[in-house]
Amino acid sequence: MENKILKCTISYDGSKFYGMQYQPNKKTIISQIKKALNRLNIQTQILHAGRTDKGVHALNQVISFEVPIYWDINKLQKILNQMLMPEIMFKKIEVKQNFNPRFDAKKRSYRYILSPTTNPFIDNYITYYPIPINTQLLQNALNLLKGRHDFEYFAKTGSDVNHYIREIYDAYILKYKNFHIIKIIGNGFLRGQIRIIVDFLLKINENKLSLKDLELQLNKSKLINKHLAKPNGLYLERIWYNN
Repeated sequence: MENKILKCTISYDGSKFYGMQYQPNKKTIISQIKKALNRLNIQTQILHAGRTDKGVHALNQVISFEVPIYWDINKLQKILNQMLMPEIMFKKIEVKQNFNPRFDAKKRSYRYILSPTTNPFIDNYITYYPIPINTQLLQNALNLLKGRHDFEYFAKTGSDVNHYIREIYDAYILKYKNFHIIKIIGNGFLRGQIRIIVDFLLKINENKLSLKDLELQLNKSKLINKHLAKPNGLYLERIWYNN
């Protein structure tokens, strides 16, 4: 039977999952979507634009899979949302033949949200950080990251990639109400890269590390700090494609 490829834009609450990737006997985004599709008698492989760690959220993650050609995509979207919401939401489904969500992506953006206050209703969705933030200092640090660099020292150990060269197009910090938001846009990111960068930034803010330390690690002159910031405040924000 002939199939069609679907490009799906989804959002999810990462605090409810052990990450994006399938893991045996673990509740992950892929495993839950696959269960829902299996209930509809759709047996298919699910591809995704990038994997997020346990506790990391997504506003506009992109996945793809094949379905029999007779499926109406509006009906499918409605049924999947009935099965998966509120933890996972299918925001958009479109037919897109010869589409690969990972290799066709042109750039991606992440945001990281810091809050000086916390409570049980927001704790899973922000990173509690009660220390005053020097936005100009952190913007100076973010400016150093812009451009094309070898980010090997900003990747989780064991990252399965051919190379560590990535380009950051823009990076900035802004204040919105009571929150500070760090936003980074690039052509792609390594496993743990954003969280390692954020942890480095916060240590610079606390005068535990310096801009010079960041330069040394960025140039691979010295490995200084490779700790991960908490996942709570991290969001995969957007993925760009040519069309």
